[in-house]
This record gives sequence, structure tokens and C-alpha cells, in this order.
Amino acid sequence: MARTARRSLRVALLQLRAFSIEDAEASLQHTLRRIDETARERPDIIVLPEVTYPAYFLGRTDGSLPPGVRPSADVVEIFAAKAREHSVYIAAGLALERKGALRNAAALFARDGALLGAYEKSFLWHFDGRWFAPGDAYPVFETGVARVGMLVCADGRMPEIARALTLNGAQIILDLTAWVSTGRRAEDLTSVQCEYLMPVRAAENGVWVAAASKFGVEAGSIVYCGRSCVIDPRGRVVASLGPDDDAALVYDVPVEDASPPITRRPEMYDALTRPTGTLPVLPTLDEPLIPAHEEKRVAVVQMAMPPDGAAFAAAARRHVERLALQDADIVLFPATPSRVRHAYPQDATLDAMLRIAADTGVHVAFVVWRPDGDGERMMYLAGPHGVVAAHAQSHKPPGERFASMPLGEYPAPVVDTPVGRAGMMLAAEGFVPEVARSLMLRGAEVLLWAGDNPALPMTPVARARADENRVFVACAAAPAETGASLIAAPDGRVLATALEGRELAVSATVNRALSRLKAMAPGTDVVRDRQPATYGALVRAGAAAGRVL
Repeated sequence: MARTARRSLRVALLQLRAFSIEDAEASLQHTLRRIDETARERPDIIVLPEVTYPAYFLGRTDGSLPPGVRPSADVVEIFAAKAREHSVYIAAGLALERKGALRNAAALFARDGALLGAYEKSFLWHFDGRWFAPGDAYPVFETGVARVGMLVCADGRMPEIARALTLNGAQIILDLTAWVSTGRRAEDLTSVQCEYLMPVRAAENGVWVAAASKFGVEAGSIVYCGRSCVIDPRGRVVASLGPDDDAALVYDVPVEDASPPITRRPEMYDALTRPTGTLPVLPTLDEPLIPAHEEKRVAVVQMAMPPDGAAFAAAARRHVERLALQDADIVLFPATPSRVRHAYPQDATLDAMLRIAADTGVHVAFVVWRPDGDGERMMYLAGPHGVVAAHAQSHKPPGERFASMPLGEYPAPVVDTPVGRAGMMLAAEGFVPEVARSLMLRGAEVLLWAGDNPALPMTPVARARADENRVFVACAAAPAETGASLIAAPDGRVLATALEGRELAVSATVNRALSRLKAMAPGTDVVRDRQPATYGALVRAGAAAGRVL
């Protein structure tokens, strides 16, 4: 039988030089010329950066367009005419007057020039809020070739937005962006969004992402890093431009349904849609504490789990006793893999780890299966005075290999520990953004992620979970290429990481006072600026697709 040809969407990402608002007309004419040039590549869709017209920094406080800037209706017609002229879809970042307010919008024009609709940036960044009103919907558009979802720049920092677009049917997510950067040399400019946040958005949703960015300087104070790119559903950057390329990146994106790598469980994510004022995290942000008293130490152990529980207990004792002398308050071990689960008797292993905690005064997080390998995989946090918390793994990859794996029915608890309020993530759970987000909203300040030998790289995911939730993330895994044993700060920086390929323990100082700072920028808060009323798709029954890796 003949194989059906795979469809693709030819995407042209138009990386544009930044113009200030005073040069809005020159910017428009430059953009139109670049569209004409790019159309020769015969793309299906041309994607422009955030607020290509009139500019990103509007310099207004009254929510109106500056004098001398063309009205929205005129600009819409100009881009519509270009779409008609070249019979191409155009996704344009524009400041649009919609629903009685000015919006930072991604407008989508069809081949015949019709305005199919617009996505309005919902997670406004810093001074965005001085002149833009936030959007509150995540539409997906049918182009005849692929179903397209769009987001704008800082929206990529909020996992709910890309997830909602995916659940609403997007086969590709277009990021109309202007990645702000800083540095001494233009060639070194970059952004955490292109480094790990957008790759993680692609990987956790199993969806293609294409981002068009600006480069250069705007308003004598805002520097952009360029680096427009295409990211595949495993989070790999497959094509990119540099930090000062005045060019179009053309790529044929395969058209395929998005498929998250881990099966979702929407019934566990109710915290995502609860009103912000009812969330446990909110009162913790106003609790008084003395930062100098909160300097604590977390350690993670990178190791191939021994063949049986007794050998693990002996190795664990050596590590914990050594780390206790280095002032560790918590030590985290990797997850026990299924191949040795019957050799780790639950009661005996738990008793051994409790003795270690009691003898050293250190809290120890570890994983066994219950009962004796036939039940759920369990993560325990053992303290000097007994079990502090226990959690049964609640998520798994799809497919026959995992069909018989039993799962827990409840989210992980958030418990008080010497380093602050801690939540636990076990293996596949770390790749589900709703899990970490729910733990943070329920008050977690530190996430303990026990990994094993994952199919997807853990390091960018750990950094993203820390950054997007403004919490510390500690993860431990086997010494494999995709594993990660590290501690990440609430801004995504790696504080300590183990050398690849060897058994090693590393530790870092954490201070939960930093987890109370939920502002990514002035006026941009990951708790207070969420829009829970718009996240219904994330808890909708049946929204649980996954794919086999």
C-alpha cells in the first residue's frame, strides 16, 4: 500500500529590527518590504514579532495610541492587503483597539485578506499594563493546512496558556515575541524563553512551536536578542536565527496533532481554576519571616539505584552521613526503577531510611514500591521523628508498557520541612506543568523531584518549573544523559548540578524568602496575575491525551 504523504505547514519567521515609536511609519514600510521579500519563499504563513506596529514601548499611560500612529482599522487593512497580494497567511503582532481597550494582539489574516481573528496577550509584562489591557481567551484557528494557536512573548512563561491552546486543538503554536535581553556583546544576547521555557512548552505539550522575535534596540533602553526559532515536540530547537540576523527563517513544520508525553489527570488540577483569593499560597506571601534565619541546605544524590533495598540503605547512609557534615537539611535520592522494585521491600527499606534520618538529624526523600513491588510507586519524606509525608505516583506515560502500572488517586501533599513548605514530584509528574503549578498554589516553596532515567531531558524542565512558579526545585536522577541531579533557584538559575555520568552528591543553599517573591517583573506576578477563570480547558473531563515516547 502506498504511504500517504505527510502534510507540512511552511512557516516563515520574519525576524525584524526594532524601531522606536517615533519611527513607527518607517517600521511599517520596512516590515511591508520584508513581507514582499519573504513571500518569494512561498510560505503558507508569515509570522511577525510582538507589536511589529507601531512599537513595543508606546510611552502612554491612558490606553490610547500615540499621536501620529495609524488607527488600528487602517493597519488591519494594510496587512490584509499584503495577505491578499501574496495569497499567504500572516500572523502579525499589532497594537489593536479591541473591545474598548488597546490590546497587545496577534492578528491572523487569511490568504484572501480576511481577519480570521486575534489572540490578545493575557500575561502582561512589566510596563505592558500601562497601555495594554489583558486578553482572556485562547483561540485556535483553522488555516486549511493546520490548526494554529498563538501566544505573545511573556505568555510563554505561563504554562497554562500553551496548555490551553494545545487542549483547544492547536497543532502548532506561534510565539509572536520580542525577547528582551542584556549583555555586553550583541552576539551573546539570549533569553531564558528561548533557552528553556519555550522548548519546555513544546515538550510538555508534544507540540511544534515557532517563535518570531525582534533584534536591536528600542527606545534607547530595551535590547532584544533575536534568536527566532522552530522547536519540535520533544523540545529540540531544529532551526534558529542569531541575535542580530535581519532575515526570515523558513521551515516546513509537519502537521500532526499535539500529544503531551504524559497522560494528564484533569480531576487533580482543581487548584488551577480556584479564585486566587482562596488559594493557600496567597496568605503565605504576606507571612513575616527573617531571611537570615531561613538559610538552609538541600542536597541531591545522583546514582544508579542499587540492585536491592539493603544495598540502597547502605549507600544512602554513606551519602547522608557525609552530607550531614556539610549541613544538609534534606537529602533527595532518585526514584527506584521498576526493574528492581521487588528487591526493595517497603517496610524494611522504610525502616532503614527512618533510622538514617534519626541518626543524622537529616530529612531524607526516597522512593520504593508498595506492597513489595506490586502496588504504587511511593515517595517518602522521612524525618528524625518519623514519616513526614508520603505520596503515591499519580501520573505515567501512555502506552502498553505502562498499562498495568497502578497510580495514586491524590495529589502530593505540601508539608512543613526545615527548608520551608515542600511538595513532592515523582518521575513522570515533573513533566506535567499542572502538577508543579498546583503544588505552588497550595503553598509549596520547594519542590522535591525524584526522577529516574527519563525519556525527555530533566534539566530544562526543572529550570522551567522553578522559574514559572518562583520556587526552588531539587531533582535527583540516575547518571544518565537525560537525567538531572540539580538544585534550581526560583528564577531558574542552576545553583548546583552533578557531573554527568557518575555517582555524586551536590548541595546548595536555599532560602524560602526568595520563594515568596512571585513578581517576575514590576507588575507581573505569577500568582496574582493568573486568570483562573479562563483555565477551564485544563480541568475539562477527557482532556488527558498523551503519546508514547
